[in-house]
Amino acid sequence: MHVRHLRAMTAALRAVDYRYGGGSCRTQVQALLSWCDKAFAHSASAAVRREFRAAIAELHALAGWTAFDAGLGGSAHRHFLLALDFAQDEDLVANIRYRMGRVHLHHGGPAEALGMFRLAGLVGTNHHTNAILAANQAWCHADLGQRVPALASLGRAHDEFARADVDSAEPWAAFFDVHDLAGITGAVYTSLSRTVDVSFARPAITSLGHAVAGYRDDMARSRTFALIALSLNHLVEGDADEAAAVAALAVTQSGDIMSARTRKKLEPLHAEAGRRRATRLRELITPLLAAPSHAA
Repeated sequence: MHVRHLRAMTAALRAVDYRYGGGSCRTQVQALLSWCDKAFAHSASAAVRREFRAAIAELHALAGWTAFDAGLGGSAHRHFLLALDFAQDEDLVANIRYRMGRVHLHHGGPAEALGMFRLAGLVGTNHHTNAILAANQAWCHADLGQRVPALASLGRAHDEFARADVDSAEPWAAFFDVHDLAGITGAVYTSLSRTVDVSFARPAITSLGHAVAGYRDDMARSRTFALIALSLNHLVEGDADEAAAVAALAVTQSGDIMSARTRKKLEPLHAEAGRRRATRLRELITPLLAAPSHAA
């Protein structure tokens, strides 16, 4: 009963994180972890304890992700390490290491992130997991300005995804569907447009457009991130009016999302708008960059 309750609560909180950001549910995740400590201590049979450990690993992974999204890197790292201590499923271990890599990538450490994604790949056992890892390796290579390995990894991600049984993905990995693949493909092209050749802005716009159109309201945070990247690519192509129109959509949606990552993703767009004297766009973004952090 305890394990079923924990998995159901974790799924509910994961859905809140996707829709409203880590800052909206981090406190509730912490409270659930406190309950776990007591319930796990009173779990008698070895079979129940094994199931409980797996469920607790998932919850710590979620706790790490919500902390990361709220801008609390130290807390995120601590929870990810605890998740690894509890995890027994190899693909969950790979997913936790993927999340640790994303923290590095977000904070400007693509080389460190690449190492973590490769480490995750040593234990990943299915096509879906391999698609996630290959896509994120492509992102790292793109950030490093490595065109050939970036495109090779991206191609591998699409090949692995085509062979994956997406409908039966585990709860912690179910976010990575065809729309999220389009979103990260757009992110890879966005990075390449900035580090290699501005001509990559065009395929970035195409992929991000598919992602934005496909993301449902329950993935509002991902849609907001895609809109920000889409605006940046329109700006890189010299269409400041379209960039401002897309950014306005992102700004409108971001008001409901408690994610410190939103600010970080807006910074390159704000800087590019300044370089190109896109006044309307800068005026849209500046209030969000000045807003308080969502580390609730």
